[in-house]
Amino acid sequence: MGLIVAFGVYRINSTISGKNHASFTTPTPKSGALGEFKIVLDKPENDDVITNDSVAVTGLTKPLAWITLSGENGDYIIQSDSTGAFSQSVELTPGVNQIKVTAFEASGKESVTQVLVVYSSSFHERTLPTSSPNGNASETSDIRAKVAQDVANTLSRPKAYIGTVTDITDSTIQIKTTASEIKQISATADGTTVINSTGTTSKAVKTTDIAIGDFIVAMGYIDGNSVLDAQRILITDSITEPKITVSEAKVKSATRNALIINAVSGNKEDSVVPDVNTDIEAVKDGKSASARFSSISADDIIIYVVTTDSKGNDSVRSIFQLPKSQG
Repeated sequence: MGLIVAFGVYRINSTISGKNHASFTTPTPKSGALGEFKIVLDKPENDDVITNDSVAVTGLTKPLAWITLSGENGDYIIQSDSTGAFSQSVELTPGVNQIKVTAFEASGKESVTQVLVVYSSSFHERTLPTSSPNGNASETSDIRAKVAQDVANTLSRPKAYIGTVTDITDSTIQIKTTASEIKQISATADGTTVINSTGTTSKAVKTTDIAIGDFIVAMGYIDGNSVLDAQRILITDSITEPKITVSEAKVKSATRNALIINAVSGNKEDSVVPDVNTDIEAVKDGKSASARFSSISADDIIIYVVTTDSKGNDSVRSIFQLPKSQG
């Protein structure tokens, strides 16, 4: 935190001495600055704790790219604007949510990124005091106060540490994350709520019930020593990355029950067979709406989402029919 504040003060002093005014607005990157075709997410960040049942996913990619966002229980499609910016609200399920974002440019080339957030309606966010402007304060002190407020906001963003318990002391839990990082969590009997949500039921337990080998999701605030002060801990089943494949294709022919397709980026032929649970939507005038499978015909461009279960069985979760003029 000291380094962040020091850097902010250095920026303030150097800017004021050179100009008499300063701007702290981060410039929006131009799509050309991305170079290669990729997705840059703005919000949310990995391991954010969300207290609402949906989250706005915002970012930047190539202009007018088609983008699918795949959450735990559903898929969404949008198109980036002329600058490459995009934003879509994604519904969340209680606990850990993994959101996959896939973008396609006109040639069929794709770019993929993912973000993991934790949804808990029972988590209570801190209320930060906001400083009111002082009419007699100098410009320098106003800017210093703004930087201090920005630093406080960043450090007070609720976060989650997720992983397997490797060590426990009276008030500290050590975990190993799925990325093999070691994280420290502060937990107390009075200040931390612990919920065991393994299996099919959830029940409140004590911090002393947490054992080495448990997989936990700890939610709270990170201090200056990178220790998470846990407000809430879930003992849960270990998470695995969902097997979701998103593809763009041109329909070669359509029957009553299946689509014969060719990948946009190549000539590989395949078939798409929906089931009763497949969500089918058509995109028109920038919005998607429910559509019939029979409305998809030869030469249409589609984006479809396939999920694979633990037994290796594939199912088509979503089919999006793109506008013919913009496919």
